[in-house]
Amino acid sequence: MWRVLLQLRVLLPYLARMLPVLERSVLGTNVLSGAAPAQQRLDTTRLDEGLAGLEDAHKDLTVQLRNQSLELKNQSAELKFLQEQVGWLGKSLDKHAQRQEEIAESIASLRRLALTWALVGVMLLATLIAVDFLKPTFLK
Repeated sequence: MWRVLLQLRVLLPYLARMLPVLERSVLGTNVLSGAAPAQQRLDTTRLDEGLAGLEDAHKDLTVQLRNQSLELKNQSAELKFLQEQVGWLGKSLDKHAQRQEEIAESIASLRRLALTWALVGVMLLATLIAVDFLKPTFLK
């Protein structure tokens, strides 16, 4: 403990010089001069104006912070809604793609069936023509 105090002994002259400055700025009086506070009145109007300006700026910043936090909450709610809509659109796209695949399969199946029936019809027509062509030769 004594060692610490002995090391702080070096700072005493600096503290003695700073005490009047600190005391004047905080209390508006001077302890070392012994004068009454009424006799040594400091003009603090600029300091008061500066503090009033700081208070106004603080109030403005507080209002801005509230407004921005409300806007942020609104934007986060809108963002959630948009994310839900994107999810719904994704599901809808998946269903639509699945339906298109089913339709494409149905069209391919219908095409094969139509080609098969067309081939059968052509074969029947060819058979009828051949029978009609060969019929007079068998009747003679």
